[in-house]
Amino acid sequence: MKQLLPAYPLFVKDPYFSVWCDGEILNENDPVMWWGERKPMLGIARVDGVAYGFFGNVAAYEKMGLVAAKQTALSVDAFSTRYEFALGKARLAVRFVSPLPFSDLSLLSMPACYMEYEVFGAETAEISLVVGKGICYNISTAADTDVYSGVTDVKGGAAAFVGLARQLLLANAEDLIGADYGYWYAAGDTAFVLDEEGLASYIGRGSVSCASQDILFIGASSEKKKGSLVLAFDNSLAVQYFESFLKGYYLEDHTVIEAIEYTLENTASIHEILADFEADLKEKAAPYGEEYYRILIASLRQSIAGHSLVRDKDGNILFFSKECNSNGCIGTVDVSYPSIPLYLLYAPELVRGMMRPILKFASYPVWKYDFAPHDVGTFPLANGQVYGLANETSRYHGNSHKIWKQGAPQTRPPYYLYSESYDAYLFDQQMPVEECANMLIMCCAACKADGDYRIFSENRVHFDAWVEYLVKYGLRPDTQLCTDDFAGHLKNNVNLAIKAAVGIASYAALLEATGENGEKYQKIAKEFADDIMAFGEQYSHIPLTFDSDDTTFSLKYNMAFDKILGFGLFSDECREREVDAYIARSNRYGTPLDSREDYTKSDWLVWAASLTDSVEKKKALIAPLARFLSESKTRVPFSDWYFTTEGTWRSFRARTVQGGCFILLL
Repeated sequence: MKQLLPAYPLFVKDPYFSVWCDGEILNENDPVMWWGERKPMLGIARVDGVAYGFFGNVAAYEKMGLVAAKQTALSVDAFSTRYEFALGKARLAVRFVSPLPFSDLSLLSMPACYMEYEVFGAETAEISLVVGKGICYNISTAADTDVYSGVTDVKGGAAAFVGLARQLLLANAEDLIGADYGYWYAAGDTAFVLDEEGLASYIGRGSVSCASQDILFIGASSEKKKGSLVLAFDNSLAVQYFESFLKGYYLEDHTVIEAIEYTLENTASIHEILADFEADLKEKAAPYGEEYYRILIASLRQSIAGHSLVRDKDGNILFFSKECNSNGCIGTVDVSYPSIPLYLLYAPELVRGMMRPILKFASYPVWKYDFAPHDVGTFPLANGQVYGLANETSRYHGNSHKIWKQGAPQTRPPYYLYSESYDAYLFDQQMPVEECANMLIMCCAACKADGDYRIFSENRVHFDAWVEYLVKYGLRPDTQLCTDDFAGHLKNNVNLAIKAAVGIASYAALLEATGENGEKYQKIAKEFADDIMAFGEQYSHIPLTFDSDDTTFSLKYNMAFDKILGFGLFSDECREREVDAYIARSNRYGTPLDSREDYTKSDWLVWAASLTDSVEKKKALIAPLARFLSESKTRVPFSDWYFTTEGTWRSFRARTVQGGCFILLL
């Protein structure tokens, strides 16, 4: 079976509802959560009296009489992953669907996915989805695995449920970890709970008896030859938002049972919504070829499902990312910024939803800086920035240094409540120029996308301070981190200076759009850009820093929004020279991020491709990224940080930044 992606999304909705297949063959192994923990699941097709396993680690159940179905096809589109199997003389088609349409935020946030199936050439058929109880806790760390389970009738069928007996709501504010709370549901025409003996009986004879031992599985089934089975997750609470505890956008006004019932009854209408989006996406991507379309479908579900969608007490949208596999932060600005092309295209309000938590935290006394914060906590706790915390022993910090070193799953203190006297953050671990410019560019892009400028007008105290920070420190940034913090501190970072220029120009455009004079800041932004271009004209391309030469280079992806927003700070000639330099340095799997290392960032690679007006040059830069998808041996959800010569994963997986791959469509 040909590799299309390093890993395939099956059921993905949010950072805790994220089930993947990390190989081409669906029934060779248990599926895996984005963070790497396997969860026992089985797809069983009882066809003409024979029980075939088409999903999960079927070999582990062969002694119970389960026969491995032979997979014959695999394909992927925007919202679904499809498989076909031979079941003796019969055939099974299965489609794993994650409804995440921007046109319906209620459906996008509805905590239910489904497995649609159709059996061909069989006299009788029963299709089942069986889910191990480990779905509801972290198998690798759980101290207590006692669960509550049972079956409830729902309109149009039944649903089995399972959840830990001891619920630790909003626990595990860490990175590579799932929720130890909430209830999972498997729903269909009928539903059941099974112990090990019951599973053997079900596989061998198709009979379900009341469990007499510890529950190991929940399941749902249908005897129709065409239908759907639903997997749903009620997380009880989605996030802490400073002083508030918020349910998910859908669950705020609905129940998980309503989500299950809606999904069971409306798969046809859901399919129409998703198909319309799919057709439009194919048309938009067509100029850049099939390879670019594959990059987009690898990015779409992953990016959306890396967020939790909620509303604050005033009804404002909040769209919280989890910084997956980099530190687990919630609402990170330099994770939001690279992701925004997808959301600018389809739902600019979600970009504002990324910004609101940062703007709110910047108003608390504990944030004393005149630049923008990095994050607002660790998912799912938006209770104050955690990046660059000063955890030295003191009467203010108590034993926090010791606790952080233990490495066990933790929660976080309410940093947002601390006074100005609490010296919370290490300045040298902040990203001052980066985050100020990110917030200004995001604000300008979102407001321009739909014409709603209220977020700028209502938060002028912050935007005014942040633009002045860029004016003062942006052209020759001192030693500091940028969004590429994994590459280390850098002084005189030219790409960061470019971002500062675009950030200042964004502020000028916001002033003009709201009836004020932005000429002063337009002039400053242009002076920054002219200085940068004059420096670059000495060389074949612009070097990495102002104190290096063209034996160095870096992807100047920050020029992208100068072009998209029409500021005209950097000339066409400058951008084309840059792109030519990147193409000349491209390895098998892409152009490195800069001259210091062999690795690249997938999002920035596509942003770099957006700098040129040549379709052929765009294709030349993105073709190696498509090759990475089909050849990488590191089977994790689409990594945005990998080595360009070997195609191996460096780190980062399942991150929301892949929304940036949509930038060519802007």
